[in-house]
Order: sequence, then C-alpha cells, then structure tokens
Amino acid sequence: MKLIKKENIIRVLCLLLAVALFTAALASCANEVKDPIMEYDGEGISLEMYEFVLSRMKGSLARLGYDVSATSSFWTEMHGDSGLTNEEFYTNAVIDTCKNYLAALAMCREEGIELSDYTLEAIDEEIAFYVDYDGKGSVEKLDLILSKYGTTTEGLRKIYEVEAKYNLIISELYGEDASLIAGNVKDEHYKANYYRFKQILISNFYYEYVTDKQGDVIYYDSESGKPIYDTNGEYHYTEEGERIVDEYGVAIRYDEDGNILYDKENGKPAPTKDEDGKAIEHKYSEEEMTERIGKIEGILAAAANKNYAAFEAEIPNWQVYVGAGEYCPDGYYLSDIEVSAYDKSMRDILAELKTMAVGEVRVVEGDSGYHVIMRYELDAGKYENSEYAEWFSEFNDSLIDKLFYDKCAKYFDKIELNEENIGKARSIKNVGVNYDY
Repeated sequence: MKLIKKENIIRVLCLLLAVALFTAALASCANEVKDPIMEYDGEGISLEMYEFVLSRMKGSLARLGYDVSATSSFWTEMHGDSGLTNEEFYTNAVIDTCKNYLAALAMCREEGIELSDYTLEAIDEEIAFYVDYDGKGSVEKLDLILSKYGTTTEGLRKIYEVEAKYNLIISELYGEDASLIAGNVKDEHYKANYYRFKQILISNFYYEYVTDKQGDVIYYDSESGKPIYDTNGEYHYTEEGERIVDEYGVAIRYDEDGNILYDKENGKPAPTKDEDGKAIEHKYSEEEMTERIGKIEGILAAAANKNYAAFEAEIPNWQVYVGAGEYCPDGYYLSDIEVSAYDKSMRDILAELKTMAVGEVRVVEGDSGYHVIMRYELDAGKYENSEYAEWFSEFNDSLIDKLFYDKCAKYFDKIELNEENIGKARSIKNVGVNYDY
C-alpha cells in the first residue's frame, strides 16, 4: 500500500493546528494599520489582513477534503474533545497564528533584523507575476481576486514581507533544516508524536500480471526493466546453432520441460496496465473474501502477546504484489504532524494506533481490504534516515514551529486584542477559499 501524497503548501505553525497552516498577516507598524485587531510595541495586524489569514486556513482545510462551504455542517460540528465547534476552533487557531507573527516582528525589531534588498526584490517579482498572470496585467483585476481573501495587491506584498521576516528569525534561531536544534530535543519530538507499525493487508483485490505466450508470468529485472532468467536453466539453440534470445537480445533459459525459466528470486512480475497506464485490479468474489477474512482470527491469535516473529512470518503470505515487503521493511511511521499526506485508510490506522499498546494487534477496515496492524517501538533516529524521508517530511518544520510558538508565547500577555475590530471581520465561513496566495 503506497502512501498517497498531496502537495504540501502550508507549514504547521503550532501544536494547536492539526492541519498545515502557512500564513502571514501583519503590517510593518501600528501607524500603518487600519482597524487593528491586535497591537504590540508599535506593530499591529489589521482587520484586512486577519481576514486573509482566515482565508488561508479555510484553504488548508479544503485541501484536506473538508466541506468548507458557508452552509456546511462542518462548521457546527464539535472539534474533538476541545469543547469548541470547528468554526470556533479554527478561528481561535488563526488568532494564535496572528499573535505568533506579531511576536516574531517584535523579535526582529529587538535583534535589529531587516530584510535584504535581494529579498525585497524577490517579493516584488512575485507580486509582479501575480499581476501579470492572475490579473492579466491589471492591479485592479488582481485586487478584485484578492478581495475574496480580505486583502489587496499592496496588502499581499506586506504579508510576504512579514513572512520573509518570520523565516529569517527562524533561520537565525534554529538554522537551516533545524541544524541548530539539539539531538535530544529532536528525539523527544519524535517520541511524542510518531507511531510505528507493520501490517498485513488482507486485500480485496489482486493484480493481473504480464505473461508470455505460454501464459507464464514474466519476471523482470528492476533496473533494466527486461525479463530476467534463472541461471540454473538451460539454453536452447536454433538450427544454426545460435542461442535463442528474447526481443532484447538476452539469451533465454529453459527448464527440462521446455518452459521458460524466469528468475523469481531476483525478478519481479509487472501488473498489466490500462490505456491510462494504471495497473489493472480485479476484485475477489464474495466467497473468496469470506475465506480470506476467515483467516484473520488465526493471525491475531498467533501474534498475540507481542509475538512479533509470528506476525512477521505472515506478512509475505499476503503481499498484493511480489516485492511489497521491500517497501518500508522496518515499518510505517505515522503522525498527526504529517496527516495531510495520508489517505483515509492511513488516517484510520493512525487513530487506532493512538489507542494501542506496543505489541498489540488490531484490524482496521479500509478501501483496499482489511489492515491487520501491529504497533512497534520506535526505531531510534528514524527521522534522519533518508530512506524513510517520506514519513517525516514535516518533522523539522513542526518541531521548529513548536519551539518558536513556545518562544512567542512569552509575548502573548503583552499583546492587546481589539475585540470590536475582530467582530467586524467576515467569519471563516464567509471568506474565500484561498489556495493560491
């Protein structure tokens, strides 16, 4: 089961956010802020920019597949055990994000950090691109687009400037790719947020493999993509005494009955594909699935009481395709931090893992069949292993956001909120869904 990846645009800003959030919504000084919703030490966030932050949050929720239309029941549903509706929870998260950025500006001022001319020029070039591409060369047309998100072309430029300052202070504190963060801090973050498991997929489908003229499944070399033959087989010869070769010019090996002898140990079969290049799947019949499901209880019983060896011995027997065990042989690593990258089955497995003890085995039903999962202890330092990088794409950013949030929290008591101006803003239900800016 491959992990279904989505484009990850928005960074996680604090532990309160279960979704990715990448935004900036600040003005450079309080005197330039119209209708500020919060202020601190000469800095402020305007009502206009607050709505932009709401639109970014709404966009990130939409990317996760939630129905964020204004009339959706999603907004009135309770958010976990927070005691808040989704509308209240995510609005509060945006307020916290704005505080986070306001504190970041204060830190930049304290440290004397300013943006370089190069950075400012890069921001201008990006704004110019949006004017040319989205606005068809017209600032007024781009302003009309951005009005759905509460801002303007000039407001967007200020947002990007603050974003750049935020990134600059982050880099000063934690280094590129979290290089200045101590290893023990990373380990604590790893242990607190990630879960490791292995699985047996009792699939409800199987692949149809490419066969030769005799109807035998062809095994291919992974690197060359050509058929690979068992060296224990014999060569056959033409009447002219030359070895019989395949279409690639490779000499074919045969068994004693004259059948082609493929190297099943080192080669892999290839699923047949449709005209769109997608592997063709066939569903098991109801009777076949009943038989397959009936074997789950035996697997659970054999793997009970932390019998890892018994569980792992079963894994090869249920591979959907040859070589499946080579994908993450040490297990899968899941976390709420990475949740935007998971399909529904993986999210359901993560929810189950949170309630499981190490060594426990359970079953999670998914679109592809039944996932028999066993929770494992975390392997030390796996987040630094390049072979497992796809499971930890947000690890460094999430750790930085947590550390920086904690640092920013020291400023929060000094920030003055303007509830009246906050009340003037459009709600998160009514702002546009911002995917692009």
